[in-house]
Amino acid sequence: MADDMSDKAKAQKDLLWSLYADIRVHARHAEALRSNAVNYVLVIASALTAVVLADRRVERAELPLCLAVVLIGLFGLAFVASYTELYQRNRRRAERIRKLLDNRYFTGGDVSLSKILHEADQVHETTRLYRWSRRTTGSSHRFWLLLPVVVVVVGASLAAAAI
Repeated sequence: MADDMSDKAKAQKDLLWSLYADIRVHARHAEALRSNAVNYVLVIASALTAVVLADRRVERAELPLCLAVVLIGLFGLAFVASYTELYQRNRRRAERIRKLLDNRYFTGGDVSLSKILHEADQVHETTRLYRWSRRTTGSSHRFWLLLPVVVVVVGASLAAAAI
């Protein structure tokens, strides 16, 4: 009977580790999709802006292109917000599973997954680069939201100039 329990415990541990890894992969995938969406938004908006500004002036006939830049920025903003939420959901799920793994398999010792990550974060957070980037952009998630907002502002400015 004891062997059955150890097999069951091993199977549970393997399932938890696999689930943790799978959820982390989903979180990274959401990050990759968000990054790609922002890249597409920037490339398309840049191309439209280049067409509008090719003659070094903005004319009323170019208003539809200017509004297209605004719409592309709004689409990008919605997409980034959606995939930021998806990333956060998967990150929180993974943290919960990691805590469960800590509680089941790392209790009573000096080492736990959470402790290792916390210590690594403490070292990282003392670096100049970390402090500078946090002061400058806040969280990286806000930075990703800022890029489509810039596209909306540029498109709105061009549209105002076209009117």
